[in-house]
Amino acid sequence: MQRARRLASTAVVAVLAVSGLTACQQSPDVAAYIAGGTITEARIQGIYDQVRDELTAARTKAQQQGEANGASAAPLPPLTMPIKQRDILNTLLSVDVLRKSAQEHGVQPADAPTVEQVAQARNYSPQWEYTQLYAETYRLRTALQKAMTPAQLTDADLRDVHQRLVQGGAADPSTTFEQFKSTLSEQNRALLQSYVAMRTELEKIVEKDHVKLNPRYGAQQVSLLSAQSADGNDVPLVVLTLAGSGGDEPYVTDVSAVTRVS
Repeated sequence: MQRARRLASTAVVAVLAVSGLTACQQSPDVAAYIAGGTITEARIQGIYDQVRDELTAARTKAQQQGEANGASAAPLPPLTMPIKQRDILNTLLSVDVLRKSAQEHGVQPADAPTVEQVAQARNYSPQWEYTQLYAETYRLRTALQKAMTPAQLTDADLRDVHQRLVQGGAADPSTTFEQFKSTLSEQNRALLQSYVAMRTELEKIVEKDHVKLNPRYGAQQVSLLSAQSADGNDVPLVVLTLAGSGGDEPYVTDVSAVTRVS
């Protein structure tokens, strides 16, 4: 990973949609409609439950071992989950769009990073399905980056990146756009060219497949390239935002008992 003020690629969080929804398809049991099918609430909950159940079991086992060794039987604090339901939806959708793009380019996922490497970096279990899917998004993106024809960067592209860097605390606010443009390294320029090209490719898939989402998951966007600020926070630089094609709203609005999830 690249550190402060250097561009760094991030896992793609992609969102698709499917057109031609009918009233009977607008179901609260569906998290998202994608081309050729749906992602159900049950699918997301199943992945979430695997993580929760394994962490709960591990905590209980550690507590029992501690008690056996004479530790006090103090109640455990509430479990803090490392992922949220919206993260699972994002990952499922990103795998879908990246697989489609990889198929169009005739490429296979890269060999790295492995599931074990991602698990170690993120403090996840390599046994979780979420970890395996999350790692796949990295490998697909790595393969696609190499397949992309670098984009011709426009001033609009660079101004957007400059503004994001300044607002996110990853660049000196006194740095003007002209200074940023003239001092941009060849390495970072090449990264921007690759990921702007990737965004264009993914936009074509998104436009073709028209995503519809259950609004309880909120707005979705794809961070393709990010920087790190001086305090270690990720600053999205090249972002694909879902905004319904052809005037379509990106949400399924006719669902009951809508409650925003974490």
